[in-house]
Amino acid sequence: MNRHVPLVVAVAVLATGCASMQGDGGRFVDVAAKRGIHTEGARSAGWADYDSDGCVDFLVSESTGVRLYRNDCTGNFMDVSKQAGVAAPAGAIGVAWADYDADDDLDVYVASADGANALYRNEGDGRFTDVAAAAGVADPRSSTGAAWADFDGDGDLDLYVANRFYPKPESVITDRLYRNNGDGTFTDVGQAIGVAVPDRKTFMPAWFDYDGNGTQDLYLAVDFGDDRLYSNDGKGRFTEVTAEAGIMGPEHAMGLAVGDINGDGCFDVVSTNNTRGEPEQVEHGPSTLYVNDCQGGFSDQTRDWGIIDRGTVDWGVQLVDWDNDGDQDLAIVSGGMLENGEKETNVLYENRGGHLVDVTRQLDAEVTGAAFGSAWADYDNDGDLDWLIVNSKKNTVLLENQAAKGRYLNVRLKSGDSNRNGVGARVELVIDGKTQVRTLQAGKGYAASEELEAHFGLGDAERVEQLRVRWPDGEVTTLKGLKADQTITVSRR
Repeated sequence: MNRHVPLVVAVAVLATGCASMQGDGGRFVDVAAKRGIHTEGARSAGWADYDSDGCVDFLVSESTGVRLYRNDCTGNFMDVSKQAGVAAPAGAIGVAWADYDADDDLDVYVASADGANALYRNEGDGRFTDVAAAAGVADPRSSTGAAWADFDGDGDLDLYVANRFYPKPESVITDRLYRNNGDGTFTDVGQAIGVAVPDRKTFMPAWFDYDGNGTQDLYLAVDFGDDRLYSNDGKGRFTEVTAEAGIMGPEHAMGLAVGDINGDGCFDVVSTNNTRGEPEQVEHGPSTLYVNDCQGGFSDQTRDWGIIDRGTVDWGVQLVDWDNDGDQDLAIVSGGMLENGEKETNVLYENRGGHLVDVTRQLDAEVTGAAFGSAWADYDNDGDLDWLIVNSKKNTVLLENQAAKGRYLNVRLKSGDSNRNGVGARVELVIDGKTQVRTLQAGKGYAASEELEAHFGLGDAERVEQLRVRWPDGEVTTLKGLKADQTITVSRR
């Protein structure tokens, strides 16, 4: 592993989202149609600034293919799919952005339930080329979610693809773990190293360091069975630790959120589940919160925190500080499976010091439409996160956040190695002696992805005492005395 001489650059990209300008109206407002967003049969989405103009764009997956929406930096979106050369695959579900080829622009992997997956290489001029077949990642099986990470510590990004459905009744489904060969091609090593098991119905992977040893571990959301957790030894070998880590369910998992809900510096997991309101189906229940004990184990604290069984089928999920008060809240989208699927509402919880309170209706965030995927981003660059909800039977919803009142700091990473955006890095922030922590994930929620940056709510704080980045290779960069209400880039050669 090449070592890097740290070059730290803190650049204030935007500073307009100050506390006095936020919170006007105190609610969420759907601006999708107003902003030019129109989708049909959508399943999920991924935010990314693909053209590097400082404004976040997004790709939405639909039953007929994909659509790329470009942000014009006034908050309006234009469908540029045709010009960009993106359309396939049909049956698209998973969207995972990352700079897999280290050329300083973001590429996107699209997982399909109906055919070969696509890997769109960003050509840097607004156009994309599907290189999946040449790269060896055009999985013809029926895929759902995907996520990037450097699991073997060689500096480049590898790819896990979850295969949930049987494309043909007689076929066998198996997940894929594609190791990056460093030359634009990949090799499937999933079965060889024991993380891809035939006939397991995996919906979504999540990469994060659950035990704090500096490696990227693998958590899988599994339908019709317990979730799976694999510990990474840092040398490309995995050990399944599901049972000993306390993962017992939730039996019908769809999406995954990773974050530190209780502020102890260790990453917790929310795994979305489904229920049909039928007492005899005891395996169905609420989405599950697994709290990390910081010693390699998890405990189910779903009911302790106030997550209820709403009689819904839950899909997309995020742990997100939507109100910028310094702790992580919970957002879940639902629908699409039950007879009344279009009436299943999404839910937005506020974290109030160890308990989650449902504030959905209060904030006008109670939208319906048979939602599967969701993703958060600051589309209007005002310092708070807005909620994109992808509906299968109605238009996609973009809930503009007018409820956040706290200050913020956004942190982006820039590295000189092959992992340009620091995917897998741990970012810690200290205010008044209290630590917040984030990890950069390229693939999250249900078949979705978000900007490769760490968003921190600061409450009333005007300065950050310390910012600490532990890069994926273990190197640490520390900054002190940062002003609130800005986006900074922490760089190293």
